[in-house]
Amino acid sequence: MSGSKSATRNSSRSPENGASPRGRYWRVLALSLGSGAIFAILFYLWGRELFPRAAGRWGGAFPFIGAVALTLAVALFLSEWFGFAGREVRKVRLAARDFLFLCSLALLLFFTAKAVIDLLAEIPALEHGVPTRVYAYLIPLPAFAMVVRVLINSETSILFTVAASVLAAAAVSGSWPALLFLLLAGTAGAARARRVPDRSRMLLAGAQTAPVCALAAAALEFSFHGGGGVLWAGIFGAVNGLLSGPIALAVMPVAESAFGYASDIRLMELSGTGHPLLSRLMMEAPGTFHHSVMVGTLAEAGALAIGANPVLCRVAALYHDIGKLGKPMYYSENQAGVVNVHDAMSPGLSRAVILSHVKEGVRMAGEYRLGDRITEIIGQHHGTSLLYFFLDKAKPMIQDRKASEEMFRYPGPKPKTREAAIIMLADAAEAAVRSLGRPAPQEVDETVTAIVNRIYLDGQLNECDLTLRDLHAVGRAISQVLAAVAHGRVDYPEAGKGAV
Repeated sequence: MSGSKSATRNSSRSPENGASPRGRYWRVLALSLGSGAIFAILFYLWGRELFPRAAGRWGGAFPFIGAVALTLAVALFLSEWFGFAGREVRKVRLAARDFLFLCSLALLLFFTAKAVIDLLAEIPALEHGVPTRVYAYLIPLPAFAMVVRVLINSETSILFTVAASVLAAAAVSGSWPALLFLLLAGTAGAARARRVPDRSRMLLAGAQTAPVCALAAAALEFSFHGGGGVLWAGIFGAVNGLLSGPIALAVMPVAESAFGYASDIRLMELSGTGHPLLSRLMMEAPGTFHHSVMVGTLAEAGALAIGANPVLCRVAALYHDIGKLGKPMYYSENQAGVVNVHDAMSPGLSRAVILSHVKEGVRMAGEYRLGDRITEIIGQHHGTSLLYFFLDKAKPMIQDRKASEEMFRYPGPKPKTREAAIIMLADAAEAAVRSLGRPAPQEVDETVTAIVNRIYLDGQLNECDLTLRDLHAVGRAISQVLAAVAHGRVDYPEAGKGAV
């Protein structure tokens, strides 16, 4: 285990889990072409104005030569910036999908900044009363920083804020007040978008950012230009902050759909039992559904105990066993009142059926677009652990060298994040305690401790950021919830068992 407490949402990210290789290729290709086309069109509109000498003597024949030069410069700047951060900052491990998303967002902000300046300057009512420079306080960097914080992580949002501030400030002739305002406003927006489980929380984050933006804009305007535009600067700064929430809410669904992200808002939408996969799980595999709900409760308690993401833990746990939908009767929780089908099967065949539910779950998560975070947890929730029951059943085969212990291990990978590790622990603990019947609280605690120790000693937590202190806290939280669920109830008198 690592000594860090920080969750690494993207350090282990396999971002394209939610789509087939061919689908990912075409999606990235389409996004690249679309971004390039948008960039070229926008630069055609404003490129010469921004860089009047960029085209040189070839400008008449090839009007996009400036755009080509600027594209190379911006791409070099972003690749160096995020490449350096990716090597030196542990939580910044950007996949190709993340890099494409951030570059698209930065370029969109660049031209949005130019649009804001140009369009407002054309409004007759503002033309004479408002200094043109104060329009820079309306550049919506806080909204973009909030989106990056919600969809990726806080470290990346800070890096994005710095890089995007430089680019957006270039759109307003690189003035110092604009650059400093964008740095401050972007940081303020990202800082207030820590956990956003619903739309109202995003709007609230924007409202909380507004006073900071207003004060920053007014102070910078007064410092650099005197008192002439202070009032308008404060108003524009406040409006920028207030609009950051709605703008972020408008951008996030597009980013989630195009790049496969899953924000906490999306996770909350997926938690409803009206989702087709959960409805199927409830009707076709009720035992697995109940187990998943229970694992979600345990995982949420474990996440709250160490400051991990409880929403992600609860929702991912609901879907962690969807791969069992293909053959629900092969799993013990769905065999109430019927013969165990594995009694008539060889251990090798049973192993193949049980192991397949992880791969099938990852496939279904991609098909139903559950997002990368849930898909990763589905693939990691068993790690490379052993199928102890069938391994024990296969001991004669192993002794005859017809099988090996490694054949009865899940293919992995091991949990890469704290959330995936918590769900692994909750999943194993729930199954173990369920097998005890009506255990006493002490028996529950001993069983959970044994499960946690077994998973730790098996090396299943070696690749996630879970400390020993975290592990102890998660085990204690899971044990407390399981003890409360398994508590005995008083026997009802015979009169109380009949119809009322």
